[in-house]
Amino acid sequence: MSDSATRVRSGLVYGLIAYGWWGLVPLYFAALKRAGVPAWEVLAHRIAWALPLLLVLTAIAGGWGDIARVFRSRRLAGTMLLSAVLLAINWFFYIYATDTGRVTEASLGYFMLPLVNAALATAVLGEKLRPAHYPALVLVAAAVVVPSVGGGFFPWLAVSVAVSFGLYGLVRKRVPVESLPGLTVESLLLLPPSLAYLAFLSAGGRNHFGPDWSLNALIAFSCVVTVVPLLTFTLSLRRLPLLAVSFLQFVSPTIQMVIAIVVLGETMTDEKAAAFACVWAAVLIFVGDAIWQARQKRKAPGRPSVGIDRVVPRVVTR
Repeated sequence: MSDSATRVRSGLVYGLIAYGWWGLVPLYFAALKRAGVPAWEVLAHRIAWALPLLLVLTAIAGGWGDIARVFRSRRLAGTMLLSAVLLAINWFFYIYATDTGRVTEASLGYFMLPLVNAALATAVLGEKLRPAHYPALVLVAAAVVVPSVGGGFFPWLAVSVAVSFGLYGLVRKRVPVESLPGLTVESLLLLPPSLAYLAFLSAGGRNHFGPDWSLNALIAFSCVVTVVPLLTFTLSLRRLPLLAVSFLQFVSPTIQMVIAIVVLGETMTDEKAAAFACVWAAVLIFVGDAIWQARQKRKAPGRPSVGIDRVVPRVVTR
């Protein structure tokens, strides 16, 4: 097997680990829910426990230069603070989805994400949508309208998950910092309010990190839950073409949806099923167009449009 084929094969393995891991994350949050840990506390612990591991890995990877460069620049630090807030919002929405039994709705949001990214690239960066993106975006809009009209239910959580992560990816694209040191900086910026909130809970006797060491271990495991898929995703992205990553990114919401229905006992209503049908049709259009675009670029590189690199974010940190 050639070095190129070996590299692609290892990239595929890393990608499947990353997206498979993200797909299984609801099981971890569901375990914390059964232990009585509320969403805000889970978020604060996740930030606090992820940071030590991130600092160690950043040191091993030699990423201190990136971190120092961010804090030497007010503009970079301000941009990273904005991305940190957007990341915390996205993390909270997803934890909240598990906490309230709405993982299927959150998975719908991650199916929407590539098209949301394309729309943001057009609206904010002034890029042109490809012709196939228009019907795909109409179908995504229908996925929001159908449950709203048919069942009187607006899927705000799916929209919030997709938009918050889309905005996060948009902000991070403008910061020349790699994913690992970038997440470390974001965690450093989020650490003070997280520790303050945990101290507030401790003062009132409501912090679940205490005498139950099995629960303590479960809470501390959040560092692994956060960091492992990030690292494997980064390794995958460096080995695979972005088109391959665009296929893999649909693995995690698919697993999430199956877990929500089979393991967590959520129901698939007719309105949700119709919304998923719309989104899946949009995904098929998006992926089919991405394949065609990749073939065209090999024949005539440099054609201006919203390319695959705009709809597959280089920074993924669920």
